[in-house]
Amino acid sequence: MKQFIVIFVLILTACGGGGGSDPKIPTSATQTPIEPPAVSDVSDVSDVSDVSAYEESTITQTVDGTLVERTYRLRYPEQITEEKYPILFFFHDAGGDGKDWLDNNPGLADLIDAGEFIGVFPDGYKNSWNVSGETNADDVDFVSLIINSFDPTGLFDLTRIYAVGIANGGGLVNKIAKETGVFQAIAPLLSQQTESLLETVPPKALSVFQVNGSLDTLTPVSGGNGFANSVFVSAQVSAENWAESANCNMTATSQIQNWGEFSVEEVTFSDCIDGQKVRYVIVAEGGHSLNFESDFNLYDRIWSFFKDTEPFQKIKLLALGDSYTIGQSVCESCSFPMQLKTALEMEYSERDQIDLQIIAQTGWSTSNLKEAIFTAAPAADYDLATLLIGVNNQFRKIPFSLFETEFEELVNSAISFVGGDRSKVIILSIPDYAFTRFGQGSGAATITAELEMYNNFAQNYAQENSISFVYITDITDQGLENPALVASDGLHPSEIAYAEFVERLLPLTLEKIK
Repeated sequence: MKQFIVIFVLILTACGGGGGSDPKIPTSATQTPIEPPAVSDVSDVSDVSDVSAYEESTITQTVDGTLVERTYRLRYPEQITEEKYPILFFFHDAGGDGKDWLDNNPGLADLIDAGEFIGVFPDGYKNSWNVSGETNADDVDFVSLIINSFDPTGLFDLTRIYAVGIANGGGLVNKIAKETGVFQAIAPLLSQQTESLLETVPPKALSVFQVNGSLDTLTPVSGGNGFANSVFVSAQVSAENWAESANCNMTATSQIQNWGEFSVEEVTFSDCIDGQKVRYVIVAEGGHSLNFESDFNLYDRIWSFFKDTEPFQKIKLLALGDSYTIGQSVCESCSFPMQLKTALEMEYSERDQIDLQIIAQTGWSTSNLKEAIFTAAPAADYDLATLLIGVNNQFRKIPFSLFETEFEELVNSAISFVGGDRSKVIILSIPDYAFTRFGQGSGAATITAELEMYNNFAQNYAQENSISFVYITDITDQGLENPALVASDGLHPSEIAYAEFVERLLPLTLEKIK
């Protein structure tokens, strides 16, 4: 699997809108058929259309008694290597168009070129979507006609159609999802359902990823009058309505996270029909515009959520190490591998199965871990392997040269357990126990210096061999000033410290196991 490299600035500025029932998709004799590039098993796709740019097409539709040409754009992956791709619609805000959305967010092209989906970027009639009478165009029909133009025997997987919309476009996403069964999951951004749309029963359960700003006045998070004379329900009521439609467990889970420079509250309804999930996110201090810094990728987060709605997945994790891996002196579910497993379960569908094998024990050196691996004989079908080892080599004053030799052997073993794909291995740095009560009485300065030597060797080895390295030692360096980071034994990391390990591991893990 490739490493996490999709990083970009996302700027969403928008004007909102709100929104009645035949789920069938009508056909039209006036639509323009699309002929996508052919599947190629070679890297050079210059013999097909320029798939690294968008392809513009039109559909003829009657609006106000006049035939008009409605425009939409398709963005194919740069290299066509799959027989079929999911389809992801993007509905712009009022005043915008599909071209601007694609041009102004190059990170979308990165996802598309990674082979994740085919992007569809339609244009609203007069740069707006008819959600609450903004125009007289039938935009539900327009989208249906676009879908009907896709060749079902070609690249388009018509069983996996998703949609993202911002503000006025988000209103259209809600409307189409309530009135038809074409989407498998939706992400209305800076929009929620209107009072008039709320009572419409969708023809099928689907997953919803809704984002609202706490200070939005055009689409008020608490509901009320908004853009285009729309009357919105609150963000919470809108999400709860989607959750009820999907027969979810109405006892939601909530967590606070940081999205770039913003603090957000994510509220998730799970245990829904067919493994669906409903999540609404409130961006603290966010208005009717979202500007996330370069360390956060909203589209990647949305797409990961959408993929949760796809068929059952089985993910196998392997954790190799010592007391820092087994979680000495913390509860069974509190070690970093167990917390990572729990975090992944929240990201994936309930239909998915995440298995974890831990080969670790308190006191193990590299030699002990090698022997245990030989006895356990793990399979070679793991999706991710972590390795954290070496502290007992240092503590027991085992020659450093032996660590150098055996560390390389352990890394190679880890690579073999993930089918030979080194990109699926993560090496963690060794915590520094000098910053504990135990370490303070055992030559703290020497401990720190020696562990720095071990960690420098591991990090350099990882870099030289294109293996991911996650540095967590700085977390444990705070053990004296923040005793909550140290377990009750006064030596090992606490549940809180391991949770901070997982904050650094989770984004990388999600990218690696896609």
